[in-house]
Amino acid sequence: MRFVCLYRIDPELIGKLTAEELKEFDRQNRDDDAALIARGHYVSALALADAADAVVVRRRAGKVSSTDGPYIETKEQLGGLLIIEARDLAEAVEIAKSGPMADYGSVEVRPELNVSWQREQQNR
Repeated sequence: MRFVCLYRIDPELIGKLTAEELKEFDRQNRDDDAALIARGHYVSALALADAADAVVVRRRAGKVSSTDGPYIETKEQLGGLLIIEARDLAEAVEIAKSGPMADYGSVEVRPELNVSWQREQQNR
């Protein structure tokens, strides 16, 4: 079963890291991905640019609008995502706990919705 880990980071915590600490944090993330690949859990990952670089698109009653970021007032912002394969939610949560990202924000672990046409598109 697939799960997405949505990484919300606290820019204040990340902002306090020195250049060397950021380098180490990056190494830890690469090592964590490599371990997930080796154990067969890794599907895909993506680090995201700052929310200030985002644009939100909405369509309501046929009318489209877009808003430049930052558009959400919150301490944490979406910083990336990881898609994993796990037996169940408990295993997915354990995987999320083991990675370095939770030290600098939070990780929301959410199961994929079982949509048959998506699974067909992905040859699963």
